[in-house]
Amino acid sequence: MSEFECIDVRDASEVSIVRLVDEKVMDPQRVQKLGEELLTLPKIKPGRILINMSNVKFLSSAAINKLLILEKRLSKQGGRIKFSNLRPEVQEVFNITNLNSVFDICEAEEDAIEELRSNT
Repeated sequence: MSEFECIDVRDASEVSIVRLVDEKVMDPQRVQKLGEELLTLPKIKPGRILINMSNVKFLSSAAINKLLILEKRLSKQGGRIKFSNLRPEVQEVFNITNLNSVFDICEAEEDAIEELRSNT
């Protein structure tokens, strides 16, 4: 979907796979744009979303907040979200802030897709 600047979206059957484009998600204007793009996803295809974080080396607290808002909105609609391919430095931030207990995280994209497809 070429209308996005901050994310790359592709479909894998019942799952929308979202890859964050930026390595460092910290510029306030870019974070705002990321949030806008993420929040359009449930409108485009409600259901199951996988956020692949393989490109991301750093997330600001504002960017993390956008991910939390997406997760909350999606779960209210009965959808599910998973994260995959976190780099060690991002995984450490998720662990320290206890986000690893808020977000459902898989090591590999393929595992996350399989879990999203099999769990209703």
